[in-house]
Amino acid sequence: MSSNTAFLVGLMGSGKSSILNILKLNTEIQTIDLDDIVLSESNDDLESIEQLFEKHGEEYFRDCEVKAFQKIYQNPNTVVALGGGSMISSPIKSAVLKSEHTFYLKNEFENLWKNIKDSKRPLLSNGKDNVMNIYLERLHTYKHCKNTIDMSKHSLQQASEIIINRLGWV
Repeated sequence: MSSNTAFLVGLMGSGKSSILNILKLNTEIQTIDLDDIVLSESNDDLESIEQLFEKHGEEYFRDCEVKAFQKIYQNPNTVVALGGGSMISSPIKSAVLKSEHTFYLKNEFENLWKNIKDSKRPLLSNGKDNVMNIYLERLHTYKHCKNTIDMSKHSLQQASEIIINRLGWV
């Protein structure tokens, strides 16, 4: 793996896409949102991950996610925002945890819930308790990332600056 591929990981609502947009607007760093690649590579004319989930289910989505990841994970000087559940896929988890440039955007569940509760994300349909279980299941994997940014203590802008400084690419 290229040592110059960075990954943003965390549960849905942690700020991955927002930070990616800040980096895109304020730096020369190439950015990729894995969900965008999944959608563009799908054979459907769908406009959102929610539609992909609804039409084909989570297992199909995860397969597409792995295929998309394998196409982009070695892009040099690139920050990739992974989907909240990307790390449950072994090939993605294995590659990401080897990287020195993996950033876990940590936050308390209640803060994350506040960020996502009114969205149309597929995994919300089963309610808050289900999302809490997903959060608890994924925490162990997230904690193995090389870098952790506590989003309860940093704004999105501050987190972006931390990432830029740690990467040293700019």
